[in-house]
Amino acid sequence: MLTLIRVTLYRQSISFTRPALGVTVALLATLFLARADDAPTNAPDATPSQTWTFHPIILTNIAPQPFLENRPEEVPTPGEQPALSIQDNGSTNAPDVFAPNTGSINSASDGSDSINWGNDLASHLLVVYNTADPDSKALAQYYASRRKIPAERVLGITCPITEEINRKDYDETIRSPILAYMSLKNWIARAPREVPVGDRTLNLLMATRNDIWAIVLMRGVPLKIAQDSDDYFGMEAKPELQTNAAAVDTELALLPVFGLPLGGFVPNIFYEHQPGGIKVIGPDLARNMILVTRLDGPTVADVRRMIDDSIYAEQHRLAGLAVVDTRGLFDPKDGYTSGDEWLRGAHEALVKDGWTVKFDDKPGLIPPTDPCNQVAIYLGWYAQDASGPFFEPPGRFVRGAIAYHLHSFSANTVRSDSANWVGPLIAHGAAATMGTVYEPYLALTPQEDIFARRLIAGDYFAEAAYASIRGLSWMVTIVGDPLYRPFLPTIDEALAQDPPGQRTDHDDWLQLQKVRRGYEQGVIPGAPEQLVNDINFPGAGPIAHEGLGDLLLELKDPKADALAEREYRRAADAEIQPIDRIRLGLKLADFYSAHGQSAHAQAELDNLRDLYPNDATRFGVPSTLVPTSVPQQPPPAPVPAMNAPPQLPKLPQLSKPGT
Repeated sequence: MLTLIRVTLYRQSISFTRPALGVTVALLATLFLARADDAPTNAPDATPSQTWTFHPIILTNIAPQPFLENRPEEVPTPGEQPALSIQDNGSTNAPDVFAPNTGSINSASDGSDSINWGNDLASHLLVVYNTADPDSKALAQYYASRRKIPAERVLGITCPITEEINRKDYDETIRSPILAYMSLKNWIARAPREVPVGDRTLNLLMATRNDIWAIVLMRGVPLKIAQDSDDYFGMEAKPELQTNAAAVDTELALLPVFGLPLGGFVPNIFYEHQPGGIKVIGPDLARNMILVTRLDGPTVADVRRMIDDSIYAEQHRLAGLAVVDTRGLFDPKDGYTSGDEWLRGAHEALVKDGWTVKFDDKPGLIPPTDPCNQVAIYLGWYAQDASGPFFEPPGRFVRGAIAYHLHSFSANTVRSDSANWVGPLIAHGAAATMGTVYEPYLALTPQEDIFARRLIAGDYFAEAAYASIRGLSWMVTIVGDPLYRPFLPTIDEALAQDPPGQRTDHDDWLQLQKVRRGYEQGVIPGAPEQLVNDINFPGAGPIAHEGLGDLLLELKDPKADALAEREYRRAADAEIQPIDRIRLGLKLADFYSAHGQSAHAQAELDNLRDLYPNDATRFGVPSTLVPTSVPQQPPPAPVPAMNAPPQLPKLPQLSKPGT
């Protein structure tokens, strides 16, 4: 569970949550680095006259002597043999990195000048796999072929195959080999800097140029770094934040800067609300940090599907239902309320962008019986292990779905299809997610409002994820294709991809979002007839009819109610899955109950239970009408050409019974 530590940051109160601590601590300052000059990506190393700007944020309890005296690091240059050997395997596969003295350097690279670096993230992406895991290499090759990453930017390292490793193994088998290869290729250059912090000086090695902006770690590369009690150099005074345990992803993100104390977190210069931070990817950001994600999951097949689904959704535009599940917290004095505020912010951003959003503000999770379907985005909290409707058949996620559940140990493992959240979400169809490997404290978890806004704006998945977290060298792991841009094509571009007359559920979702967005932003008037005309395009299917019914009811206009009933009926009459027919039947029952037509409501429920006896139980269809809490309204006026409400106690069978 999350517990609460209240911290003052920039004179703002933020909450770090973990159970039963209730400690108040003032974190005086921490640091992040910002290059004062604006040298281009291939500029030569900085000269002593160049300056570095430091922004105090959160740094206390500094080690009493220069950090590098205790953790020296040699930086290889292109003309020197690094501390390990790199062997070119002479094929289209990536060069493999071996332990010291097991190979030799066959030839030196011409360096970054030999590469025509583009301005997109793919042109600066390094793919890293574990040579000790045969599946890892195969996945790296598959990903590189799908994303057209050249062989020299696919790197094999030999590291443990366990999810958890110690700090020594991380430094020697992950961090150092990657840095050595980048240095050998002349993709990074660094220089020593003396940095005054308080009454002491940190000796750092800092990038003056870095051509690698993002790294993706393939399944087989370890997930997390265990606490090392022998390393006491830390950034924070309180024991709760003193740990040097971390996720490999957000630890490796600090590869361009060496010498920072390991205890505690390092403020993220790319965090959206970071004063004075860097807000866009590019050479300036790359000198400070690298966007590191991983493609990982319970099985190799899961990872291949994640790759394929991300590219598919990127080409066709992600569309479907959005689900946001809060805990119903509103008390500003409750340290956990900020978690709900982030989710409410995400809900608002999605609604404004035209999404159909299932929003739950009850204390518990959305129950497994909920018949939501075709989910494209899920954001929620707070349970230890995966539960809810997403793990009950049929598969609820559309291709390319992005799903995140906040829990302290949601990524304690990503290899299980049942434990925690990251693994089960992937196993059940999600293409991208995030999680925390150890206790993170609430304020240092991804903030869903930022994440949602950045995705909607067209960011890469890696961009949106890193913009949403305050700290690096901490507990967050980011699982998904860093290059995934779910909203790259516009809605109109995506709709134009299908030939006329070949409309799909995906097209229904896109058209529905287009109209909803226009309505929310005041471009499309809220007149019921106008909405009907805009959504009922030729070939419109059950998703469009159901979504139109939802939107008409949101108008709170008696004239729209009968139109809403008609649209629900049209959707229910189509050939749809039992889960969708049950959901529509429950909506119709609620509609009739709210309008004082209890007999019709009961008939809907009875019909569902007769048609789908097993599914009706699984999806929680009640046997008797539950009185609605919605104030009753008069029956809606009939609409021309609309069938009258059923008079028989049982509705006609509208689709084949399911089990």
